[in-house]
Amino acid sequence: MTQTWIYIGFIILLISSLEKHTNISTLMDEICDNAIDDDDDGLIDINDPDCICEIVSLESLFPNPSFEDYNCCPETDSQLSCAEGWDQASGGTTDYLNTCDYIVVEEMLPFPDGEGAVLFLNGTVDNGNGSEIYKEYAGACLNSTMQKDSVYKFKFHLGFLDEVSSPEIFFSFFGSSSCNNLPFSPYTDCPSNYPEWQFIKSEIVNGDGVAPGWVEVSTVIQPSFDINALVIGGNCSGDSEGMLRIYFIDNLRLSDEDDFDFELLEHGSPCDSNFTFAVAQKSNFSYQWYKEGIALIDETDAELSQMYGEGFYQLRIINPNTQQCRIAEDFEFIIPVFANEIFRTICEGESLLYQGDVIEDTGIYNYTLTSVDGCDSTVTLNVEMQLDQTDTVYAQTLPGATYSIGGSQFTDVGEYQINLISSNGCDSSIVLFLKNINVYIPNAFSPNGDGNNDYFEVFTSDDEVIMKEISIFDRWGNLLYVGKKWDGRADNKIVDPGVYVYLIRLIDATGKELTYSNSITLVK
Repeated sequence: MTQTWIYIGFIILLISSLEKHTNISTLMDEICDNAIDDDDDGLIDINDPDCICEIVSLESLFPNPSFEDYNCCPETDSQLSCAEGWDQASGGTTDYLNTCDYIVVEEMLPFPDGEGAVLFLNGTVDNGNGSEIYKEYAGACLNSTMQKDSVYKFKFHLGFLDEVSSPEIFFSFFGSSSCNNLPFSPYTDCPSNYPEWQFIKSEIVNGDGVAPGWVEVSTVIQPSFDINALVIGGNCSGDSEGMLRIYFIDNLRLSDEDDFDFELLEHGSPCDSNFTFAVAQKSNFSYQWYKEGIALIDETDAELSQMYGEGFYQLRIINPNTQQCRIAEDFEFIIPVFANEIFRTICEGESLLYQGDVIEDTGIYNYTLTSVDGCDSTVTLNVEMQLDQTDTVYAQTLPGATYSIGGSQFTDVGEYQINLISSNGCDSSIVLFLKNINVYIPNAFSPNGDGNNDYFEVFTSDDEVIMKEISIFDRWGNLLYVGKKWDGRADNKIVDPGVYVYLIRLIDATGKELTYSNSITLVK
């Protein structure tokens, strides 16, 4: 009996201990928007599997929707195939633009999203037999099918150069059930001329007040058949003025209409203290913002009241009519820091003033500044001291010839000091030692066959100088002779007595070619 009571007492103590150490919250369900781990499983709010919602990502049905990805950098027009996922839809030569090389019209920079965009022409041209409708289209096979009778939203940017070149346009959409129907034609005509393609919709868009610039366009499409390929560009009518028009396309967002509930609208610069995330407000929708999956208390509007530091943010939306719960994929918030490296040279004895600092020595100096939009900007300043330089030059020239150095010219032998400014703007100097080459150049000769002074040639006793050639010209500049000594002949005949011009080329000990020109008199 004693053992039995001992056993019962042990059981009572064990139950008491379990009750004492068991958190009652384990019996509760997770509340998904109070920033508390209600069920004590270490997972808070939407990090907990109890808070399951449909995760929505706003991904365009268009491949490469901003033309950022490319398999080749465009170098000229008609290279839309360089943009991955895109091709010329017809014989019209739609152009791919990218800041990697080919931009064409700098007035359209910056592009709305990234470094790529597309240029297309629309209108009519005179082919000599009248006006011909000329169309350029961009076409793509969609990432997934646009389902019949489903509702899609299409948002994109259309660029206008000026009122004359880019007037109002009926921007149009054409669809096909099969990607095999791309391209639709080798000619510069319209997609709806072909039975495989159907006109879907047009939007009238103009660039009033923005040209040169971009207009964001939003339209809703509800297809009457399944669409797997789309072509975009102008409508099928001609231009009554008989002109070609120029337009630009970028940032093509095509998705289910409901997915745009999560299209992120960034208000201000990420470096601005007033910067916030937001989505378009819809009446009656219930909103809740999270950071790293944990609810931000009282953040229940379509726009955050403030940012809560860098990290990943999520937004939950509940439709009160259907009680459908949807959560956006992560919105990442990073405060950018811009880095810049600057190189400066200062001359000996001078200084550099930078951000209020007087810098007099070679070195690397680091600064943290604030950009115009409030972001941190780090600057690495590399300063090099350029010492005053003095070079010595030993040169030689022919007697009477001019030697040039540092913008100065010298004829007489001797020693000279030349003060210069280096490419860095610092002082430098050259000490020039100039001497003549020991040569003799006659001023006349008589090629009469008497064995005396029958040739014109240059005589030198300097073994370091090599005679290269003599060129002889008449008074009209005609070349008569090239060689090392002239016998007064041209075309195997003695020329008439008179004055002739010579050009002498020699090679000095350094391998430098020296030239000297003067006149020689030929006498009988």
